[in-house]
Amino acid sequence: MRPYGLYLLAALALPFGIASCGASKQNGCTALINVVNGGLQELENGQQQAKNDPSQSTELRVMADALDKAGAAAAQLDLTVPELKAISQRYQAMARDVSKYAREVADAADKKDLDKLQKSRAQLNETLKLEDPIVDDLNKFCAE
Repeated sequence: MRPYGLYLLAALALPFGIASCGASKQNGCTALINVVNGGLQELENGQQQAKNDPSQSTELRVMADALDKAGAAAAQLDLTVPELKAISQRYQAMARDVSKYAREVADAADKKDLDKLQKSRAQLNETLKLEDPIVDDLNKFCAE
């Protein structure tokens, strides 16, 4: 099993020049970036604690928990800019799906169900491919 980890908003440490944008956009960008970066930090902290797990089941469950929390926090944001709200909704859906498939992979690995493991791992890998476009869109929108 290959190690999983979200590289999700490492790129969001970018210097974004929002000074000329409206306060609503600036505030929304800052809030969403903080939520996602907080989820990433929680994920990294959890992975450090789970790194001695050879099956990586613990790491997958830590990832799922971190994304559940980050997705829920993103859902709580009061975003008023339609474009930012759409990016947040995409992030929430991706976080929810990655969380679901990460748990399925962990459960299948624990049960040694190879068929389910392969299917869930493929779904997880496909869902993880959604993160880069979300990051790119958020970075682009917030930098405009």
